[in-house]
Amino acid sequence: MQAALRRFALSGLAALVIVAVPVVVVARSLAVDQALTHVAERTRLIVEHEFAPKVTDAMLAGDAAAVSELDDEVDPLVRDGHVIRVKIWDIDGTILYSDLDALVGQQFDFPDRLEAQLESGAPVSVLGIPGRPDNIFEADLGEFVEVYVKATGGSGSEYIFELYYLPDEINRMEDEMLGILPVVLVALALLQLLQLAPAIRMARRLQNDGEDRRRLLQQSIAASDHERQRLARALHDDVIQDLAALAYSLEAREQQQAKPDHDFQTLAKNIVQGSIRSLRRITVALYPPDLSAVGLPLALDGLGDLVRKRGADWQLEMDASAPAAIVQPALLYRVAREAVTNAAKHARAQLVRVSLTDWGDAVLLEIVDDGDGFSPADAQRDGHLGLRILRDTVHDAGGTLLIESAPAAGTRVAVTLPSVGA
Repeated sequence: MQAALRRFALSGLAALVIVAVPVVVVARSLAVDQALTHVAERTRLIVEHEFAPKVTDAMLAGDAAAVSELDDEVDPLVRDGHVIRVKIWDIDGTILYSDLDALVGQQFDFPDRLEAQLESGAPVSVLGIPGRPDNIFEADLGEFVEVYVKATGGSGSEYIFELYYLPDEINRMEDEMLGILPVVLVALALLQLLQLAPAIRMARRLQNDGEDRRRLLQQSIAASDHERQRLARALHDDVIQDLAALAYSLEAREQQQAKPDHDFQTLAKNIVQGSIRSLRRITVALYPPDLSAVGLPLALDGLGDLVRKRGADWQLEMDASAPAAIVQPALLYRVAREAVTNAAKHARAQLVRVSLTDWGDAVLLEIVDDGDGFSPADAQRDGHLGLRILRDTVHDAGGTLLIESAPAAGTRVAVTLPSVGA
């Protein structure tokens, strides 16, 4: 489970990085766009309310007083560092005014698509290009921002106002907008942590399911080995012993060159018939009867052959109200077969009683014998698998299996399974 949790944590961290990187990139781009828009709008207000009214015919004619009025609006912004350059262009691309006297009167081409963008009446802000001819005096500034505003001057004509800003203003606004990113990233991290609890529960459930599958596989292997051992014992104790005795008898008579008499033929016939019955019983044990065809009562009654063969009494009690359709009839038959076989072969019981009772919401099957009995705790320590495997199987089917026994006190095996619809 720890490996699964590590994989989940690493995948969650990878998902967080995959989500966070595009978010940061997009947020940064949006922040820059928003900052440029804000600077452009602020520039428009400065131009329309402070600069444009001062662009009069007298100022354009070089009247010192008129030029001084415009300087009084421009110089404070330049000295404070809010603005690093101011230019006023006519439509033909001639610089009519600048805070730098060397630029006045010079003519340059406007940047591509600038005129078309300004026709909408909205200001345009772009990142400055130091290498452009009209920016030769800003070559040592590095990155800066240019804002263009088209406005009507005091002379009644339209002019293009250009203001340069250092990137500090843009960076400040960008930092303000990016300040919400830590909150977003923390929220994403918390979301991952909230998903960790269900992931742990799921990992534990998967681990438990895996353990259940491994346990069931082990039980299946153990049951298969147990059945092989039972089959080997049955063949060795019954069929092989009887047939071996018959073979020895035939060999002895052959050596004596004596013809089989009637008694010997009868004995041989009985041995062969008994072996046939034993083989049939073993076949039934290997491939139980079709309970859906013969029914559980008839199948249980067939178990009495083993008891009667050994000279013991057999009793089968069926509750008349027991439902015909019983949940897990094959499981009930397996428990009965295991208990009856133990009672007849190992416990030397003189009486074996099997009963099936309907409790309404459950069915009770009891197998009681008066044999030697045993200590269930000792049997479990000695590695006896039959009933222990059945107990686990019954538990997985939603039922219970109870074994009551003691040395010289007989044995009671009781299995309870839910009825149909319970």
